[in-house]
Amino acid sequence: MKLLLRTPSLVHAAHCENVLRAAGIQAEVRNTWLAGAAGDIPLQESAPQVWILDDSTEADAWAVLNAAANPRPGPHWQCRHCGEWHEAQFAACWRCGQPQDQAAG
Repeated sequence: MKLLLRTPSLVHAAHCENVLRAAGIQAEVRNTWLAGAAGDIPLQESAPQVWILDDSTEADAWAVLNAAANPRPGPHWQCRHCGEWHEAQFAACWRCGQPQDQAAG
C-alpha cells in the first residue's frame, strides 16, 4: 500500500477514490473520522488520505487523477442510441451506457 495524497476535504478524497476505482485502480480513503481531532493532532495526520493498494500503480493513479482534473477539450457529442448530449470528456453515455465511439453522432 502507498499513500497517494492528503487533502483537507473528505469530499475530494472520496471523489479521488471513486475516479481511481472507476479506472480499475484499487484505492481507499483513510482518516475519515479524524477531522474533529485537528488541532489536537497534527493537521497532516488528521487530513483525509487516499491510499492505493498496489504501489506499482502510482504513475497510473496520478495520470488518472490528472486526466479527471483536466478534461480533454473537444465538442459535445450526442448518443445515437438514446439522444442524450454529453461533454467531450465522457467516454460513454451516462444514460444508456453506450461507448462514445458506438454512440456518437
